[in-house]
Amino acid sequence: MSLKKVIENALEMLDKADNGIVLMNMYNEVVHPADAAFKGEAVYPYNAKQFIEESITQNGLDLRDKDLRLKLLKLILILEEAETNKSRKSKVNELLRESKDIDFGKIV
Repeated sequence: MSLKKVIENALEMLDKADNGIVLMNMYNEVVHPADAAFKGEAVYPYNAKQFIEESITQNGLDLRDKDLRLKLLKLILILEEAETNKSRKSKVNELLRESKDIDFGKIV
């Protein structure tokens, strides 16, 4: 399973979590409390944080390491900033190309 899919599943799980606790049925599927009550399913509480950490660790990324989490956040922020600057740089270059015909600073 790809890391992207694991992260998507973790986000879905957290949507269904209540204070870090999710309800799982006998098939180890996360069930929303309202759905379990409506269907009359037997569910068991499970620690969502622990489940997510185990899932991501099995895919080669140990999120229990605080230093790694901070480095991942820094990497994401730097990539987002680079993407933002890239779009700004292209806009500046476009403006400069448009203004090449204008003579700035020349005394007429």
